[in-house]
Amino acid sequence: MAHRRFAEVKRQVGETFNVIEDWMLDAFGEKRDEFFAQLMGEDLEVAVARRRRGMRYFAAGRAKDRRMFASILFPLFQGDPHEHRYLEAVEDVLRVAGVSVQPRSRHKLSFDLGVLYFTADSQGNVYGVVASDDFPMASSFKFLEGMLDVYEGIDVTTALNKTDASLWE
Repeated sequence: MAHRRFAEVKRQVGETFNVIEDWMLDAFGEKRDEFFAQLMGEDLEVAVARRRRGMRYFAAGRAKDRRMFASILFPLFQGDPHEHRYLEAVEDVLRVAGVSVQPRSRHKLSFDLGVLYFTADSQGNVYGVVASDDFPMASSFKFLEGMLDVYEGIDVTTALNKTDASLWE
C-alpha cells in the first residue's frame, strides 16, 4: 500500500516537474521570442487570472428575492477582470436553485472560470465561493462553514428588509 502511494506521488511530482521544465524551455530556450509574442498577444491579466490558484471570490445573498449582501474578491485576485462573471455565477444559483438549497448542504458547480462551491443557512441565505479548478474542495467548504458561523450572529433578514430599496435596483 505504501509503495503504491509513493509511486503515485512520485508520478505526480514528475508530471509537475515536466510542466515546469517545458515552461522554462519555452521562456528561456530557443523559442523564447515566439513564446513571449504569444504571451503578449493574450490579455496578460486574463491569462494570470485564469492560472492563479486559490479561492477567488465570495458572495452571499438571500434566495427568495436574490438580494446580495456580500460580494468580496479575495486580495490575491484584486484586479481580476472576471469579478462580474463570478458574481453572475452566484446570482444564477440564487435564481435557479436558491430556495431548494438545504441548510449546510454542499454543492459544486464547475464553469469555465473555475468551480463555484455553495451552501445555505437556515434563514434561506446562499453562500458561495469561486475557486480555481485545482483548489481543494474540502478547504472551500471549510471556508464556507466558517462564513456560516460568522453570519449566524448577524440579523441579515432585518438588515436586508430595512435597507433602502434603491440599493437593490
